[in-house]
Amino acid sequence: MGRGRPSIPAQARALLGGLLALVTALLKLTAAELKANAGQLRAPLLALLAALALAFTALVLLLVAAVLGLAQFLPAWAAALIVALLAGGAALALARNALSRLGAVSLAPARAMTTLQAQIDRLSATAKDKTHAE
Repeated sequence: MGRGRPSIPAQARALLGGLLALVTALLKLTAAELKANAGQLRAPLLALLAALALAFTALVLLLVAAVLGLAQFLPAWAAALIVALLAGGAALALARNALSRLGAVSLAPARAMTTLQAQIDRLSATAKDKTHAE
């Protein structure tokens, strides 16, 4: 063994310490990123909930009025069926729109994964350099 060169156990301890520090930092970064990404969902979800509550009230009244109006020209059951089918189609369209907007929000911890890959690349390069130096 060369003079001033750390022993293999010392190098292993240093590598393990660095790896533990890296994992700890990445866990903190991942938690912070997930919290920030989840925070982006709060406002759209609250707005969607308020809109749904108001829309439900208005829709019930509108549907009752539509059924009563159609019942003047059709049997009541036929008027109710027509209104229900139209309302179901509208509900499906609104649900698809809301789900596509929610799907656009990414919850993946992209910065943490990029940092982890960079650290792995740096550790690999360091290990290769030390192997070639010996």
